[in-house]
Amino acid sequence: MKENFYTYFNIALHENKLPHAFLIETIDIETQFTKIINLLFDNNLIKNKNYNQCLNLIVIEPESKEIKSEQVNNLRKKFSAIPFNDKYNIYIIKYAEKMNNSSSNKILKFLEEPNSQTIGILLTANSQILPTIKSRCQIFKIINKNDVFVSENSLLLKKLLGNLNAEQEIELRKFFSKIDREELVNIFDSTINNYNDIMTEKTLKTIFILEKILHLLKSNVNIDLALDKLCIEVKKI
Repeated sequence: MKENFYTYFNIALHENKLPHAFLIETIDIETQFTKIINLLFDNNLIKNKNYNQCLNLIVIEPESKEIKSEQVNNLRKKFSAIPFNDKYNIYIIKYAEKMNNSSSNKILKFLEEPNSQTIGILLTANSQILPTIKSRCQIFKIINKNDVFVSENSLLLKKLLGNLNAEQEIELRKFFSKIDREELVNIFDSTINNYNDIMTEKTLKTIFILEKILHLLKSNVNIDLALDKLCIEVKKI
């Protein structure tokens, strides 16, 4: 595992030795995704920071909770030809741990037949990726103090919600109401992604509630009101 993805990428690019695939494990996927877009743009590997307008860049992210095989099939079809006016075709898979069995096997086949002009970057919030996929990627783990804070408190939030009694409700309201909104958004996002166990009816309902509260937080709804709604909704399950 290399120490710094961004330093490594720049050196490898300069030496014309870029690997065909990277796997980056990080809690804050959205922040790292933005940094990667800037990295590609600054190195003239894409021509626009609005990645939807880049013909040589494909971004794949979950649809209805998972990354489906059709999405990987489309990627393989679009990148079957060499780039026309660009040095590389580049694809980024956000939340790569959300690939189902079929899409995992398809991306594995894509990785097994690397094209020197295609670069893949897989972003994952945890290490639940097929070992065979990992073995074909340069692996990086990006951790900072904020990541640790988010990780620890997303686990705390999940634990409190698992059996929300009166005492835990007080603890939840008191602790999380003091957290900065941006960090709280990251905690809720991370908590949703932490539900990787068997999807029981209770789990699915909890995720649905968390997603609603996450939307409220992103909409600048008062944090105390959002936490009130969270506790009320969870106790109804």
